[in-house]
Amino acid sequence: MSKRRISDKQSARIEKKQTRFRQETASTDDTKATTSGLVITRYGRHAQIENAEKSRIHCSIRPNLESLVAGDRVIWQAEGNRQGVVISCFPRESVLGRPDKQGRLRPVAANITQIMIVVAPKPQISWSLLDSYLVVAERLRLHACIVLNKIDLASAELQQQLLRQYDPLGYPILFTGHDNSEGYLSLQKALDNHTSVFVGQSGVGKSSLISHILPLEENIQTGAISVGSELGCHTTSNSFFYHLPTGGALIDSPGVREFGLWHMPAREVAKGYREFVPFLDQCKFRNCNHRDAPGCALLQALHAGLIAPSRYENYVKISTQFAK
Repeated sequence: MSKRRISDKQSARIEKKQTRFRQETASTDDTKATTSGLVITRYGRHAQIENAEKSRIHCSIRPNLESLVAGDRVIWQAEGNRQGVVISCFPRESVLGRPDKQGRLRPVAANITQIMIVVAPKPQISWSLLDSYLVVAERLRLHACIVLNKIDLASAELQQQLLRQYDPLGYPILFTGHDNSEGYLSLQKALDNHTSVFVGQSGVGKSSLISHILPLEENIQTGAISVGSELGCHTTSNSFFYHLPTGGALIDSPGVREFGLWHMPAREVAKGYREFVPFLDQCKFRNCNHRDAPGCALLQALHAGLIAPSRYENYVKISTQFAK
């Protein structure tokens, strides 16, 4: 994976965060020892922190801190036996956020390098949701991998549709399911040397996949699909950080049925479609909406067969319903 490029604006923002972090840490009670730690999971105003010895400590969170999530690196102080308080958070290298309907980003996982987008035949694939995750991965400069789980239930047509649509774009596609040891081996290999977050609809089997990868001592909660609605049941309520035996780490995140991009202007959504990028600067008008504007290079590429109609339809749906 190539090293992420950081713009001057991003560098200034990181420096501002680092300055604030140093000020916050310097203002803490010097009579108490502080140490760094890793957020394993967070619930309310409390978090489970892993210390340097790999022990887990129950910590409260200072009210002045921004929302902490699994993967955050923090500074904490001991407060009694195996308890503490988180007093500061290191600047994040990356953060995956899920926007609410007010446009506010709710962090899901921090300091990740890879997004594993899990889909399955049931619940039925939401192609716009899949593309929304890919757009976010592109904008965050994260590696993205598509995992078709429950391969035993998938038709050959569905498998070919995924391969035909996403393989030419350079997105790795993995196939996993019961009695498919080769698929799990491929998944483990893809996770090596990454900090990955598993995302996708509820019920696609993210937690079941993770339970196949992690040591037996890790207690992973799994659930079944609702028979009546064929929609997934929310098994994971909080993001949780797991170390991988072969190196790297993964974060299990709560399943979703919708992942809107309310926080992202439509032109930024277009840039998240990697096959659109060569045409975006060729439009007649700089503020081209890429739907019905004259001289649109993207529409010309679509009509010439250079862009998959399904991907373009997903873009229109996302940009008109969710994006600004």
